[in-house]
Amino acid sequence: MDNNYNTSKIKVGSGPEDMAIDTSLGSPRIIVSCDERRKGKTKKGAFYAINPTTNEVSELIIENASMEIHPHGIDIVTIDSVTYLYAISHNQTDEKWRHPVVRFEIQGNRLLMDTDQIFEHELMCVPNDLDVLEDGSFYASNYIPNMNPVESTKAILGMKTGSIVHYDGKGNWQIAVKDLCYPNGIWVNKDQDHLLIANGGCREVARFKLEGKKVHTDQKESTKKYMDIPIGDNLLIDNQGVLWTAAHPCPLKFIDHVEDSANKSPVQIFAIDPATMKTSLVFQNNGDLINAASTAIRLNNRLYISQVFDPFILVVDGVEL
Repeated sequence: MDNNYNTSKIKVGSGPEDMAIDTSLGSPRIIVSCDERRKGKTKKGAFYAINPTTNEVSELIIENASMEIHPHGIDIVTIDSVTYLYAISHNQTDEKWRHPVVRFEIQGNRLLMDTDQIFEHELMCVPNDLDVLEDGSFYASNYIPNMNPVESTKAILGMKTGSIVHYDGKGNWQIAVKDLCYPNGIWVNKDQDHLLIANGGCREVARFKLEGKKVHTDQKESTKKYMDIPIGDNLLIDNQGVLWTAAHPCPLKFIDHVEDSANKSPVQIFAIDPATMKTSLVFQNNGDLINAASTAIRLNNRLYISQVFDPFILVVDGVEL
């Protein structure tokens, strides 16, 4: 692995935790979900668009909003010729939390909230990431069972308290996979009928066979036969069929970084062949360039890496496999 890449930074909002590729304008652009995620700081949710040709940034305008948006995991899908952005939002009032999935119609640099399509259910208890299909159904990862801070520590250490929830697009919800340890990124390989999950506390990306709504948990493949992926975060597929994930190799340092941005949280970026699950470590850094990386996507041999807290995307040029 060669880490002697040219790097640069693109300034966006605080907490650029997830990214998704939008092709609704013809050429691809990167949509970034941002929210201030540090305790004691004023929350401000926003979405930004990055032009990967010029790296120019624009903040998207949210219209018709019926609620505050504090976005986390996002996905973009076209349904009946209309392109939508789906976003998990974490909304707190006093000690009570809501975790709805909110849908926006993408119209250039405008996001029109679809107030008739806000998805909430008790089974979607603390969602982290989601993958939306063309029929409006989706899978979402519950990385912990509730917002008690102790739950995150337990899950990171490998306790199997996480799950995957499935919504069929018609009002029906079910737990599709249970007994996962800190599940995060999720991706459906529609061509091969596979569900892939970053099962972070178990140090793997796991692949399960899909048959309709049923997930065959007894038919599992794992990246662990190639290498560990410690606390894998979001999953994104690039236009060459490579699946990317960012990982947190030092969970205790990540927790220190949560408390103080001056504390470094090392990052690793992995590339996965979803057909074979062969895995490669492509990039790593001790926190000098970026901390607490959460998402990675490659466009034209340029790797874009987002993070949980600080307000920039790291760009790594010349990434070839």
